[in-house]
Amino acid sequence: MPVKRKRAKTKTKAKTKARRRPKGKAWTAAEITNLRVGYKTKAASKIAKELRRSLASVRGKISALGLTKGPARKKAKPKRKAKAKARPKRKAMARTKTKARPKRKARGRKKRR
Repeated sequence: MPVKRKRAKTKTKAKTKARRRPKGKAWTAAEITNLRVGYKTKAASKIAKELRRSLASVRGKISALGLTKGPARKKAKPKRKAKAKARPKRKAMARTKTKARPKRKARGRKKRR
């Protein structure tokens, strides 16, 4: 039967969870208010340029604050300008009364003599 050996005790530091240090500059209250006000009307890329921050940092702050743009609204279509010359309207054919198309001629190989 093999003999169990005792391992020498070594001094180890207690394992603790290290906190992540934030990289970059901290958000000021004025920047956060500008972000909240402008987010509903502007794109995140434009806000990032105004605040001189990266797009990733702005998007991260938006999700951290839980901001949403709200329900999507349909944009009004621009009215078309009337053309000088009016096109003649085509007569619409009724679906039930369509003209029968003539049958195509069979196209086979021509016989050689």
